[in-house]
Amino acid sequence: MRKINCIVIDKSEHDLEVLSQHINSISFFDLIGAYTVSENAASILKTQKVDLLFLDIENCGADGLRDLRSLSDNTRIIITTNRDYFALEAFNLDILDYLLKPLQRERFWKTAEKAHEIFSLLTLRERRNKADEQFINLEYLFVTSDYSLVKIKLSDVSHVEGLKDYLKIYLVTQLNPVITRMTMKALEEKLPRNQFFRVHKSYIVSIGKIDIIRSQRIKIGQNTVPISDSYYETFRQKVNI
Repeated sequence: MRKINCIVIDKSEHDLEVLSQHINSISFFDLIGAYTVSENAASILKTQKVDLLFLDIENCGADGLRDLRSLSDNTRIIITTNRDYFALEAFNLDILDYLLKPLQRERFWKTAEKAHEIFSLLTLRERRNKADEQFINLEYLFVTSDYSLVKIKLSDVSHVEGLKDYLKIYLVTQLNPVITRMTMKALEEKLPRNQFFRVHKSYIVSIGKIDIIRSQRIKIGQNTVPISDSYYETFRQKVNI
């Protein structure tokens, strides 16, 4: 994971220096700015990607906090203050954490670990979303069949049947399935998740090609595909039944 970009706003020069030292001691933090005036930080929030803002809330108050939040929805905020009466208002604004001064090293490390966990999850989610976008835009794939590469249009696929190390890919455009040497797992990882769903250890179906669902059986044209117990509940949620 890349480093977490941080800026600090604190009206106290001493507290600003102490907090900057704490941030610089964390390997996955990158301090890109430290300010005693919130207006200076606001210009940075407008022009640069800031992941984490350490904010002395007494610098700007709750209203100022709302203004800063409005500048960047993607910036997480950690409040630092000498008083705890801002805590409720701060948490209503969905801050990441709340640190009381004077800062304690162990407490700061816990906050840093919390930030690392959150940004790790966000990074993973971004990667998955990008992968899903690629899958959504996928229109075809090539598979090996009879010593040739065969182009399969995904819009033609009705369902897939697994036979040990081989697959039968059934198409609405031809009578006989395309037989290819591939595992179900390998094909499942290639198919768009919004169009195809695995309903059995040996079957994947195209959701758009389903005609009838009855008693854990799927009817696609003249073919019947079973839904195993282990996949049934997730499948019901997928197709809203």
